[in-house]
Amino acid sequence: MATERVARLLALTLVGFGVVVLIGAGWIPGIKPDADAYWLAANRLRAGDALYLPPDAYADPIDIYRYAPWFAYAWVPLTHLPQEVAYTLWRLVLALAAVAAVVPILRKPSPAGLTLALLTLGILLSNVPAANVTALMVGALAIAWRSRAGPIVLGVAGSLKIFPLLLVAGYLAERRWRDAAVALGVAAALWSHALLFELSGYPTGFGGVSLFDVAPVAWVVLVLAVVAAIGWLARRGSRWTWLAAAAAIPMAVPRIWLPDTAYVAAVVDAVSRSRRRS
Repeated sequence: MATERVARLLALTLVGFGVVVLIGAGWIPGIKPDADAYWLAANRLRAGDALYLPPDAYADPIDIYRYAPWFAYAWVPLTHLPQEVAYTLWRLVLALAAVAAVVPILRKPSPAGLTLALLTLGILLSNVPAANVTALMVGALAIAWRSRAGPIVLGVAGSLKIFPLLLVAGYLAERRWRDAAVALGVAAALWSHALLFELSGYPTGFGGVSLFDVAPVAWVVLVLAVVAAIGWLARRGSRWTWLAAAAAIPMAVPRIWLPDTAYVAAVVDAVSRSRRRS
């Protein structure tokens, strides 16, 4: 037993050290934040300019805005503040969301749960300097599963980045047709507003390291295989559908983005509930 306790302590120490390194890597000076895309889009709305611009109209690819219009409107109030103040407030929201994402895991602490919580917190906090919205989506989903707002929050997340909608498979596996329809309906409704904008310049490429750009056929095959596997699990009503769908998100996203792996932690409550039902 003493050896086991020492092994657990050593393992958690190594995980903690890795998390510190991960967070530190995210705070390397000179990182251009993804929030620039949100800030610039909101300012274009204020100025009455086009929301969606062709890629060659941007000074930097990271400034490209690909999200539903509502998110740019949500950023408009922040543009009335000095940019540094607005970014500080936004990063504070992301940090709080990162903490919220691990709260469900820590309700029943265990060595495995603590390890997952540390890794998730580290991954999401390392994203704070980049100020990408992913941490907010993961934190909101982690909290929302315990309430009736879960499908709505999932729909909102899907309106920002479509791949979280893979989690709808969890509702299908539980035969919760209404919740699945609500999630898809909310995402569709929020995206439908884009039809009021000029979409001829909407960007179709992906920033960063992209499997789609390097090997588009391989990406299509991967996505089809992932969707088929999740569909098979959902059809069988497997309690593993939630976890498989969450793990599939970083595989299906064309852009390789480490914080997408945190969706696995976001479905802890959903997995737990599914086990109680089975």
